[in-house]
Amino acid sequence: MFSYASLNSVTRWLLWSPHLNLDDTRGYIGYLEKQYSKGFYADWGVSLKSGTLIGTVGFADLSEEKNTGEIGYVLNPQYQGKGYMSEAVRAVLSVAFDSLSLSSVCVRIMVGNVNSERLAQRVGFSFICTEEKPIAVKGEEHEIKRYVITRDEYYARRKTVPRT
Repeated sequence: MFSYASLNSVTRWLLWSPHLNLDDTRGYIGYLEKQYSKGFYADWGVSLKSGTLIGTVGFADLSEEKNTGEIGYVLNPQYQGKGYMSEAVRAVLSVAFDSLSLSSVCVRIMVGNVNSERLAQRVGFSFICTEEKPIAVKGEEHEIKRYVITRDEYYARRKTVPRT
C-alpha cells in the first residue's frame, strides 16, 4: 500500500495526503481492521493473484435512512488501464445491490480526474451534476462531480453487458 499511497500523483485526487512513512500506512490498515471488527463496511484491498496489494475500493458512506451508498477507489498507477479496478468496483456494486439491497450508489470525483470519471462511466455510473459547493482539500478548493448508478440500472446493465 505504501508504494502507491506515498505518491503525490495518486493522492492528488484524494481527500488524504500522501503517506510519509510506513507508520502512516500501518495506521490506516489498523483503522480498517477496527472498522471491520465493528461490522462496518470500509475499504477492501485489491490484489493480484500473487497477493500483491495494488489498491483499495469500498464504501465511503452508507445511509440506511436513504438506502444509498457512496464508494471510493484508489489504484497503484503501475496497474491502471488493465481492468483491475473495473472488476473491483463491479464486485462492490454487487455487494451494494445484491447483498445490501441499496437503491443507488454514487461516486464523487474531483474535476480533472479524467481516469476516475472514465472508470465510473465504464462500470455503469451516469453523470448527475457538479456539486454547487466546492470542497476544500489540502488548502485548495475543488469542484466535485457526482456520478450515480441506480439498482435498476445496475441490474439492466448486468443482464446485457458481460462481466469481465
